[in-house]
Amino acid sequence: MQLDEPILVVDDDEAYRILLRHHLEAQGYTVFEAEDGIKAYTVVRESPIGLMILDLVMPNEDGLETILGLRREGFRTKILAVSGASQARIYLKIAARLGADAEIEKIRPMSELLGKVHSLLKPPPAHFERL
Repeated sequence: MQLDEPILVVDDDEAYRILLRHHLEAQGYTVFEAEDGIKAYTVVRESPIGLMILDLVMPNEDGLETILGLRREGFRTKILAVSGASQARIYLKIAARLGADAEIEKIRPMSELLGKVHSLLKPPPAHFERL
């Protein structure tokens, strides 16, 4: 079963991208990959992406620059910022201020990351008009 909103995993660490792809596809998600922010732009422009899981420390264009660029261009793609850097908490706080929808350190259990993915892609509650 494929779920409607594809996920884009953006990370320069190929092993981490493969690990995330494996776990996300097992949950029924369609997954695209990019190894930096520059390649992420190409994917976002060509495919409707429901969520971007974005590493913050990468060569070419890091995740913070990517968040700024996407928001500046008007993309409302949900962003889950991830970092395994020694200063991860600082990077994640900056990502939140720049427009990331959620943040998580790479050292957290995969179940926590998947929980954030599910909550970010969950449809908003329906509002019923009272008669």
